[in-house]
Amino acid sequence: MWYKDRGWDLFIKYIKFARFILILSFTLILSRVFQIQVFKGYRFSKKSQENYLKKFIIAPKRGNMVSSDGEILATTYVSYNLVSQSPPTDSILEELSSITGVPVKKMKQNICEAQRKKEILVTLANDLKGRPLIAVASRIDEYPDLRIIKAPKRFYPYEKIFSHVTGYLGEPTKSEISEMPYSYTGSLHGQSGIEKTYDKYLFGKAGGEIVEVTASGNIVEVKGSVPPSSGDEVRLTVDSRLQRAAFEAFNGRPGAAIALNPKTGAIRLLVSSPGFKPSVFVDRSEEVARLMTAPEIPLVNRAIQMKYPPGSAFKIITSAAALSEGCIKTDTQFECDGIFEYADREFKCWKEEGHGIMDFMQGFANSCNIYFYNVGLKTGGENLSKYAKMMGLDLNVFEDISGELESTIPGPAWKKKKLKRGWWNGDSINMAIGQGFLWVTPMQMALVVSGLATRGVIYKPYIVEKVISAENDIEYASKPEIAREYKLSDRTFELLKKAMRKTVLEGTGRILDIKDYEIYGKTGTAQNPNGEDHGWFVSYGGGALSDFCLVVVVEHGGMGSVSAGPIARIVWDEYIKIKADAGQEKVNEKN
Repeated sequence: MWYKDRGWDLFIKYIKFARFILILSFTLILSRVFQIQVFKGYRFSKKSQENYLKKFIIAPKRGNMVSSDGEILATTYVSYNLVSQSPPTDSILEELSSITGVPVKKMKQNICEAQRKKEILVTLANDLKGRPLIAVASRIDEYPDLRIIKAPKRFYPYEKIFSHVTGYLGEPTKSEISEMPYSYTGSLHGQSGIEKTYDKYLFGKAGGEIVEVTASGNIVEVKGSVPPSSGDEVRLTVDSRLQRAAFEAFNGRPGAAIALNPKTGAIRLLVSSPGFKPSVFVDRSEEVARLMTAPEIPLVNRAIQMKYPPGSAFKIITSAAALSEGCIKTDTQFECDGIFEYADREFKCWKEEGHGIMDFMQGFANSCNIYFYNVGLKTGGENLSKYAKMMGLDLNVFEDISGELESTIPGPAWKKKKLKRGWWNGDSINMAIGQGFLWVTPMQMALVVSGLATRGVIYKPYIVEKVISAENDIEYASKPEIAREYKLSDRTFELLKKAMRKTVLEGTGRILDIKDYEIYGKTGTAQNPNGEDHGWFVSYGGGALSDFCLVVVVEHGGMGSVSAGPIARIVWDEYIKIKADAGQEKVNEKN
């Protein structure tokens, strides 16, 4: 037979090989079936479940911010949003636009944003109120895919006045989200101010709903829900009356003002002008783009994020260094004829005709530059740098609002390291009147003034008093903390105090001469190579006002007595009124 002709053994080998291939193929098929049914069955089942069960996040109500006098600075109210389970047609969008007043273009932008985030519900219109809300609600049944849902909306009653204190909200970056276990896709978080620093307290805890949806994404039924938890309340040390008075006194001019209690470090006001409306970030309006590029840089917190030469306000430190090191005495005299010549340079006094012969008290009270050029030469850059640091100008300890800049305090060692050059006498002359390489923030000057008020004890500034949970538990409470202590002789402290009082009574700071009250001050005019000079006024109180010190700087304001002085007077008048009202309330309580 044919197989015998070709060989029986070869035929058997063909049969065995074919049988092996059949068994192997069958085994592989069985293995794959087993893998799909058993090992991956749970995964496919879960995936199938996810295809019709979706989690819908319910945003929590963000906590309030409250001023020391009980005013709400930031809060959250219930708003009504129009949402759709699927993108509406153009004709429906046109109809909805006519009802709500929201442009079709805006609705389409919202749809694209929702699709990018893979959200279940597409928000077509935010924060519907009044007639548009009533009109939509009355016709909602005509549009099966549409729903009106409640959503929390951030609101800032004082808007610009407290904008750099409260800060604003926005979507976090990927790196920020990784540090926020409480965050979720689309949630808004603090981007500046207290909103940012205390975000974990204010945010609350999101809730959610498990909803059944069809293959096309329409919601069929709510299977279960967990309610959200409200955020904590943050109570601040700032007084809304002082904040308003200071902010309005700037009248839109760029600058900053800080007042604090030198005995504790509690900030009573913190103003940066111009301000901005934090609500535009919540609404994601086109105004945001303008704010980001505005030449007046309103988003910068000038109190801590802008550095200026301190000008003649630095003469406080020059005086402390010169008196402490024995470089001058109170009867040391220098003659001012308006110009001080040194080497081949001329250094001018602000008073062109000069002040004549002046001793220390007269030179300080009248802020005579010629007097302090001479003092600077005698004192030297090493001592000026040493006392600037010792008295708190190098401190960078404010933590409640992020972004504080470090000061630039020059000296011989600094100049050699930074500029690879030696320190000249001209550098000491400039530094003595707060010019040259010296740059500081208003906050740092406020700490210097607070240290004078307490005779060498500088408290760490803070603006958050405490954080209280919805259950009324105290989650966080601040307490006075010493940032630095330094020593000057009692005589030196007394001379500085006397000189600052003379400035208010007889010198450049007479605008703060308020009957029956002790206020100590120093004006400053900082030369600015890029425009008008900056105006400073630093001050602190004595007696009944010993718990208050104030620093004001006006960008391009010119002389400090003219620009910053009137603002300082308005704030001090308001503070005196507040103290008087509080005293009257205590009397009424006793009666």
